[in-house]
Amino acid sequence: MESIITEKRAWSRSEVAELLISRTALTELNLEAALQIVRLLTPQRIKAGTVLIHEGVTSTGYMALVLQGEAVVENEMSGPLHDSMVLSMLTSGSLFGELGVLDGKPRSATVTAITDMDIAVLDRPAMARLIETVPAVACALMGAIMARVAERLRATNLKVKSLTALNLSLQDELATLRAGKPAVDVDIGGQA
Repeated sequence: MESIITEKRAWSRSEVAELLISRTALTELNLEAALQIVRLLTPQRIKAGTVLIHEGVTSTGYMALVLQGEAVVENEMSGPLHDSMVLSMLTSGSLFGELGVLDGKPRSATVTAITDMDIAVLDRPAMARLIETVPAVACALMGAIMARVAERLRATNLKVKSLTALNLSLQDELATLRAGKPAVDVDIGGQA
Protein backbone atom coordinates (compact mmCIF):
# COMPACT_ATOMS: atom_id res chain seq x y z
CA MET A 1 0.00 0.00 0.00
CA GLU A 2 1.60 3.26 -1.10
CA SER A 3 -0.95 5.47 0.64
CA ILE A 4 -3.65 5.45 3.28
CA ILE A 5 -6.84 6.84 1.81
CA THR A 6 -9.57 8.30 4.01
CA GLU A 7 -12.71 10.28 3.15
CA LYS A 8 -10.83 13.53 3.73
CA ARG A 9 -7.56 12.87 1.93
CA ALA A 10 -4.90 10.44 0.78
CA TRP A 11 -2.00 10.11 3.20
CA SER A 12 1.35 9.03 1.82
CA ARG A 13 3.15 6.26 3.71
CA SER A 14 5.90 8.69 4.62
CA GLU A 15 3.39 11.23 6.06
CA VAL A 16 1.85 8.53 8.26
CA ALA A 17 5.30 7.23 9.25
CA GLU A 18 6.30 10.77 10.29
CA LEU A 19 3.18 10.97 12.48
CA LEU A 20 4.02 7.55 13.96
CA ILE A 21 7.46 8.73 15.10
CA SER A 22 6.31 12.21 16.19
CA ARG A 23 6.66 13.46 19.76
CA THR A 24 3.06 12.45 20.52
CA ALA A 25 3.52 8.86 19.32
CA LEU A 26 6.60 6.61 19.19
CA THR A 27 9.73 8.77 19.06
CA GLU A 28 11.94 5.75 19.76
CA LEU A 29 11.21 4.28 16.31
CA ASN A 30 13.28 5.23 13.31
CA LEU A 31 11.70 6.23 10.01
CA GLU A 32 12.63 2.97 8.26
CA ALA A 33 10.83 0.86 10.91
CA ALA A 34 7.85 3.22 10.89
CA LEU A 35 7.52 2.87 7.11
CA GLN A 36 7.34 -0.91 7.46
CA ILE A 37 4.71 -0.66 10.22
CA VAL A 38 2.60 1.74 8.14
CA ARG A 39 2.16 -0.99 5.50
CA LEU A 40 0.11 -2.94 8.05
CA LEU A 41 -2.13 -0.05 9.13
CA THR A 42 -5.78 0.04 8.10
CA PRO A 43 -7.49 3.43 7.69
CA GLN A 44 -10.83 4.09 9.36
CA ARG A 45 -13.18 7.04 9.33
CA ILE A 46 -14.77 7.66 12.74
CA LYS A 47 -17.81 9.85 13.38
CA ALA A 48 -17.89 12.32 16.28
CA GLY A 49 -19.32 10.74 19.42
CA THR A 50 -18.12 7.22 18.60
CA VAL A 51 -16.59 5.30 21.50
CA LEU A 52 -13.42 3.79 20.03
CA ILE A 53 -12.34 1.93 23.15
CA HIS A 54 -14.46 1.29 26.24
CA GLU A 55 -12.86 0.94 29.67
CA GLY A 56 -13.04 -2.64 30.95
CA VAL A 57 -13.82 -4.19 27.53
CA THR A 58 -11.45 -6.73 25.97
CA SER A 59 -12.94 -7.00 22.47
CA THR A 60 -10.89 -4.16 20.96
CA GLY A 61 -7.45 -5.66 20.28
CA TYR A 62 -5.91 -2.81 18.37
CA MET A 63 -3.94 0.38 18.66
CA ALA A 64 -4.50 3.41 16.47
CA LEU A 65 -2.71 6.49 15.26
CA VAL A 66 -4.80 9.65 14.96
CA LEU A 67 -4.32 11.06 11.46
CA GLN A 68 -6.74 13.92 11.99
CA GLY A 69 -9.47 14.83 14.44
CA GLU A 70 -9.72 14.82 18.20
CA ALA A 71 -10.69 12.36 20.92
CA VAL A 72 -10.82 12.35 24.70
CA VAL A 73 -9.38 9.66 26.99
CA GLU A 74 -11.34 9.21 30.23
CA ASN A 75 -11.65 6.97 33.27
CA GLU A 76 -15.02 6.27 34.81
CA MET A 77 -15.31 7.43 38.40
CA SER A 78 -17.24 5.38 40.93
CA GLY A 79 -19.97 7.10 42.88
CA PRO A 80 -23.56 8.17 42.56
CA LEU A 81 -22.95 10.66 39.73
CA HIS A 82 -21.09 8.23 37.43
CA ASP A 83 -18.76 11.01 36.30
CA SER A 84 -15.56 10.55 34.40
CA MET A 85 -12.10 12.00 34.77
CA VAL A 86 -10.38 13.29 31.64
CA LEU A 87 -6.89 11.77 31.35
CA SER A 88 -5.82 13.32 28.06
CA MET A 89 -6.83 14.70 24.70
CA LEU A 90 -5.76 13.05 21.46
CA THR A 91 -5.00 14.99 18.29
CA SER A 92 -3.15 14.39 15.04
CA GLY A 93 -0.12 12.20 15.71
CA SER A 94 -1.45 10.77 18.98
CA LEU A 95 -1.41 7.05 19.57
CA PHE A 96 -3.86 5.09 21.71
CA GLY A 97 -4.60 1.48 22.55
CA GLU A 98 -0.99 0.28 22.71
CA LEU A 99 -1.49 -1.96 25.73
CA GLY A 100 -4.51 -3.70 24.24
CA VAL A 101 -2.68 -4.63 21.05
CA LEU A 102 0.04 -6.24 23.17
CA ASP A 103 -1.83 -8.03 25.94
CA GLY A 104 -5.49 -8.27 24.90
CA LYS A 105 -6.55 -7.44 28.48
CA PRO A 106 -9.49 -5.19 29.42
CA ARG A 107 -8.98 -1.59 28.38
CA SER A 108 -7.85 0.82 31.10
CA ALA A 109 -9.69 3.87 29.75
CA THR A 110 -12.44 4.97 27.40
CA VAL A 111 -11.54 6.80 24.18
CA THR A 112 -14.32 8.81 22.52
CA ALA A 113 -14.14 10.80 19.27
CA ILE A 114 -14.95 14.47 19.86
CA THR A 115 -14.81 15.34 16.17
CA ASP A 116 -14.96 13.25 13.03
CA MET A 117 -11.61 11.48 12.85
CA ASP A 118 -9.35 9.59 10.49
CA ILE A 119 -7.29 6.93 12.24
CA ALA A 120 -4.83 4.24 11.13
CA VAL A 121 -5.29 0.96 12.98
CA LEU A 122 -2.83 -1.82 13.81
CA ASP A 123 -4.75 -4.84 15.12
CA ARG A 124 -3.45 -7.95 16.88
CA PRO A 125 -3.38 -10.10 13.68
CA ALA A 126 -1.34 -7.40 11.91
CA MET A 127 1.00 -7.27 14.92
CA ALA A 128 1.40 -11.08 14.67
CA ARG A 129 2.25 -10.74 10.94
CA LEU A 130 4.84 -8.10 11.80
CA ILE A 131 6.40 -10.41 14.40
CA GLU A 132 6.55 -13.29 11.88
CA THR A 133 7.76 -11.33 8.85
CA VAL A 134 9.96 -8.56 10.27
CA PRO A 135 10.89 -9.50 13.84
CA ALA A 136 13.46 -6.70 14.20
CA VAL A 137 10.82 -4.08 13.39
CA ALA A 138 8.33 -5.80 15.71
CA CYS A 139 10.92 -5.66 18.51
CA ALA A 140 11.56 -1.98 17.80
CA LEU A 141 7.81 -1.30 17.90
CA MET A 142 7.40 -3.19 21.18
CA GLY A 143 10.39 -1.38 22.65
CA ALA A 144 8.91 1.98 21.65
CA ILE A 145 5.55 1.02 23.14
CA MET A 146 7.22 -0.08 26.37
CA ALA A 147 9.08 3.25 26.56
CA ARG A 148 5.72 5.06 26.32
CA VAL A 149 4.21 2.83 28.99
CA ALA A 150 7.21 3.45 31.28
CA GLU A 151 6.85 7.21 30.73
CA ARG A 152 3.17 7.07 31.68
CA LEU A 153 3.95 4.94 34.75
CA ARG A 154 6.55 7.45 35.95
CA ALA A 155 4.07 10.32 35.48
CA THR A 156 1.43 8.36 37.37
CA ASN A 157 3.86 7.69 40.22
CA LEU A 158 4.51 11.45 40.54
CA LYS A 159 0.77 12.13 40.65
CA VAL A 160 0.28 9.47 43.33
CA LYS A 161 3.08 11.02 45.42
CA SER A 162 1.46 14.46 45.14
CA LEU A 163 -1.97 13.11 46.03
CA THR A 164 -0.50 11.16 48.97
CA ALA A 165 1.20 14.30 50.32
CA LEU A 166 -2.04 16.26 49.95
CA ASN A 167 -3.99 13.46 51.67
CA LEU A 168 -1.53 13.39 54.57
CA SER A 169 -1.78 17.18 54.98
CA LEU A 170 -5.56 16.98 55.02
CA GLN A 171 -5.47 14.14 57.55
CA ASP A 172 -3.17 16.21 59.78
CA GLU A 173 -5.53 19.19 59.50
CA LEU A 174 -8.52 16.99 60.34
CA ALA A 175 -6.70 15.51 63.35
CA THR A 176 -5.89 19.03 64.53
CA LEU A 177 -9.53 20.10 64.16
CA ARG A 178 -10.73 17.02 66.04
CA ALA A 179 -8.30 17.76 68.85
CA GLY A 180 -9.78 21.26 69.17
CA LYS A 181 -6.65 23.06 68.09
CA PRO A 182 -6.74 25.90 65.54
CA ALA A 183 -6.33 24.66 61.97
CA VAL A 184 -3.24 25.45 59.95
CA ASP A 185 -3.79 26.62 56.36
CA VAL A 186 -2.88 23.93 53.87
CA ASP A 187 -1.32 24.98 50.58
CA ILE A 188 -3.24 23.15 47.86
CA GLY A 189 -1.82 23.75 44.41
CA GLY A 190 -0.29 27.09 45.34
CA GLN A 191 -3.47 28.40 47.03
CA ALA A 192 -3.66 28.88 50.78
